[in-house]
Order: sequence, then structure tokens, then C-alpha cells
Amino acid sequence: MVKGTAHAKLNLTLHVTGKLPNGYHELDSLVVFTEFGDHLELEPAREFLLVANGPFSQVLPPASKNIIHSALRLFEGRGTDFKVSLEKSIPVSAGLGGGSTNATSALRLAANYLGCPLPVDIQKLVAIGSDLPVCLTGKPSIVRGLGEELTILDRFYEFPVLLVNPNKPVQTKEVYRQLSEVDNPPQTPYPVKGNNGDVLTWLKEQRNDLESPAILLCPEIKNILSGLREQEGCVLARMSGSGGTCFGIFQTMEQATGAGREIKLQAPEWWVQPTRILPR
Repeated sequence: MVKGTAHAKLNLTLHVTGKLPNGYHELDSLVVFTEFGDHLELEPAREFLLVANGPFSQVLPPASKNIIHSALRLFEGRGTDFKVSLEKSIPVSAGLGGGSTNATSALRLAANYLGCPLPVDIQKLVAIGSDLPVCLTGKPSIVRGLGEELTILDRFYEFPVLLVNPNKPVQTKEVYRQLSEVDNPPQTPYPVKGNNGDVLTWLKEQRNDLESPAILLCPEIKNILSGLREQEGCVLARMSGSGGTCFGIFQTMEQATGAGREIKLQAPEWWVQPTRILPR
């Protein structure tokens, strides 16, 4: 048996820069990962089996349609399949890349068990899910195009963050249907040699172009963002991915944790999780 953590993904920025004739959208995004995530165990089996537990296990798709199964099929022909035990703590359809980070964690564990390289065919990975290439690296990255163009950052900063979700799934396809502008300006150049203050200044100058259309579908997102911005020590609040999870970057972990308690008191139905950004 092999074990691992599927770290939640955060889009600290997300610029929609174009739309292709096939309907897919081109992005320019800064993606990072958090300490918080799901936990997986893999063991050999005659056929694929997914056993899920945890607070969000009941809303997963059937095993045969789960993205973990699709990813592990990249190892077909190696003489074994796998039983995957998943502790599902990342909300589903939440802008945190839960499915993609589960799939890529399973790929890493399977490669470790089989003693073989990870799949490197970017097109095959993107065909399964646009977040798979960056989630497979597990590193802070600038992601462009359909998810296939990656610039991995040498390092990032261990910012304390508070994640808040209205406990309502937000469907990515529906968010894009609400998007009125598809040819938006890309990000300005990332301050590769900047300090944490320079990075925060840069982040404040960027956007998430899916935030407004997501709010049309889930108005609670606007309330979450307002609630985060009111908290002591919050230096930036924004939505991640296509929503509905929002994040607040805080000056200290104590402030992030305290803000989580305060927001939970105000809205006990919301999901709240303090954590840290992984620097590399």
C-alpha cells in the first residue's frame, strides 16, 4: 500500500484571455497549492475500485466516471489495477481542483508502486482535465493556454490563507456561460525576483475574470468576499478558479484562524478552512 496527500489547488489569479473555435477558453493564471487536502491510499487490485469517506464523499461521481479512474487508465497494460481509498475533505465543484489533485496524487502513487515514470504526454493529461498538468507538478506555477503551458516558479511564499465556501457547488460550464468578455488582458509580468511584499502588490493588481459570472450563479460568493475583507489582517480576498471557494491571504496564521472562527459564527452553514500556501 502507498499513501499520499492531494493538496488543494488555489488560483490566486485567473485571467480569461481568449476563446477557441472548439469552445474552450484560454487562461493566464497563477496556481499554488495548500497544506490542506485530501488523503489517498493505493493498493493493487484486479479491477479499479474507489472507496471514499469524509465530509464530501457522498457527492462524488460513480467510481467508473471518477477522474481518478480516467487518470489511472494511463497505466493500462502494466499488469495490475488499483483500489483507491480516498478521504474526501476538499469540497466538490468548489474551484479548488479537488478532482484533478486527487487524480494526479493517484498517478504519483501508482508510478511509485509500479516503479515507472509519471505520464508526460501533456495532451493526454489535458484531455482528462485542464488542471492535471499543473496538479501533477504540485508546484507554484504560471499556467497559460488550456492548461498545457506551464512556467514553474522556483519558490513562492508561505502565506497564511483562509478558505471559505458557501457549501453550494458551482458548475464551471455554467460560470463560463455567464462570462460576457472572453478576450481580456493577460497578467502583468510576475515579479520573479520580488519579495513577499512585491508579490502581494502584484497579486492585488491582477484579477479573477470568473468572479463576477460566478456571483450571478451563487450570490453568497459576494458575501463571503465582503466577510473576508472585513477581517483583521486580511490583505487580499479573491475567488479561486470558477468558484465558489474564496480565499483570504492574511498577515499571520493566528489572524487567519481567528477570522475563520468569526466567519463560522456569522455563517455556520459555510465551510471554513484555515491553511497555508506551500512555498514549493
